[in-house]
Amino acid sequence: MPRGLEQVSGRRDDGTVPNVGTRPAVGADADQMGLVMVESFLAAHRGQMPQAAYRKRVAEWTPAVSAQAWGRALAELADGRAQRDVLLVAEDDGGRLLGIVSGGAAEEELSTGAAEIGALYVSPVRQREGIGRSLLRAAAAGLAEHGFTELRISVLTANLPARAFYEAMGGRAVGEGTVDEEGYLLPITVYGWPDVRALDLDRE
Repeated sequence: MPRGLEQVSGRRDDGTVPNVGTRPAVGADADQMGLVMVESFLAAHRGQMPQAAYRKRVAEWTPAVSAQAWGRALAELADGRAQRDVLLVAEDDGGRLLGIVSGGAAEEELSTGAAEIGALYVSPVRQREGIGRSLLRAAAAGLAEHGFTELRISVLTANLPARAFYEAMGGRAVGEGTVDEEGYLLPITVYGWPDVRALDLDRE
């Protein structure tokens, strides 16, 4: 399911975040990635979907379940099955994982050079510090190195803070659709950057 989190401040003049760095994810990160993903999703989307769907998420989509999925994704990266994918984490200088981002080929248009961000999450207690901005910058650079020329991100239309974040970073609404969340079709908005190399991440 497409998701996004807003990160808009707290960085140095050069765009980096004090005491926080980004790096490629490795297999040992899966447990922390699952925890960050679930906590961030539940915090960000509370009130943005029917209560029945949200309660089902809370009951069934645990950090352990998410960690298993990340473990499979990391295994595919390690054995070369996902050579053009980018999967990064942000961590503080103590080794605590604070955020994750993943991206790869846009499924519906594999031949166009379009990449999409499938996940962007930052720990709820560390949002609005510029971590998401740093992750997205690093992911865009990695996708450009893999030969992608444009970037897209889908977000729940009801997620106004995330939409404001992408718009502040230069994204433009380029499409609409729906996503199935536990049987409910929820509206999504697709944001795009026509040149992934020129992604304007420093715009306020």
